[in-house]
Amino acid sequence: MSDQDAYLEKPIIFIGPGRSGSTIISEFIMVHEQLAWPSNYLEMYPYADWSNYLRIVFDNPFWRITAEKGQFYNTRLFNSYLPFPAEAYTFWERLSRDEVDFSRGFLLGDVATADEKKKIRAVFANLVKAQGRERLALKTTGPGRIGYLQSIFPDAIFINVIREPAATVRSLLNVPFWKDLGMHQLWWTGAYSEAEKQYYQTIRHDAKLSTTFQLEKILCTTQQEAEQCNANVTTIHYEDFIANPALIVEQILRISGLSPSKWINRKLETTPVHNRNSIQRSQFAR
Repeated sequence: MSDQDAYLEKPIIFIGPGRSGSTIISEFIMVHEQLAWPSNYLEMYPYADWSNYLRIVFDNPFWRITAEKGQFYNTRLFNSYLPFPAEAYTFWERLSRDEVDFSRGFLLGDVATADEKKKIRAVFANLVKAQGRERLALKTTGPGRIGYLQSIFPDAIFINVIREPAATVRSLLNVPFWKDLGMHQLWWTGAYSEAEKQYYQTIRHDAKLSTTFQLEKILCTTQQEAEQCNANVTTIHYEDFIANPALIVEQILRISGLSPSKWINRKLETTPVHNRNSIQRSQFAR
């Protein structure tokens, strides 16, 4: 096994519809000391490979200063300047070939070319090495993109995070991005038949129906891809995580072959976990 292959052995890839809870669940896992990931710096500056070395500056065997998700509690003054895991779609757009719309495409049936795979694997291997870690972790939301990602990382372990559909729809309807861009148009492309497109035009002005229609397509195509690709996919329910975060984290660690981590245990002890389903349900009822 080459050094590059060693860095990319069994990468952990979190997938799931937006607002499904994949961010909070993946953040618990990504504090693991073995894991490297694309950061917010690569999201802002997709060609700034040098930014991977920032991880060592703030997070090393001598000290660990990590960013926290500032949703319900105060964070450090310079929290937003610290490296933290990001989906980094602009980074992916840099790496994938022009025909691949990684940020908005379902990518059903798409696979990386030999040159594309070689390029992407080299960049991610260097990312893991520069961050001083042993293994790669990623997160994307929206369509699963399982076939395309598996063509690059054949032994990938996918963690598919899903949430009660009604709660996911409620959450999407509250997000400015979705209100502006996805509420009344098919935001993700490449999976709808002509009949589905025509039907959508009859419901696109109804925010709830439009959002539900797109969510159902993501859930169905992700399941179909997982089966067609015979991928190593484990589905995690947000509601189970809320009920017992430690149990679900332990399950993901076991599935991923990761050792227990004092940093994950510390995060479990210090990070509050809120049931957003009940909060949004009460807000919707007002």
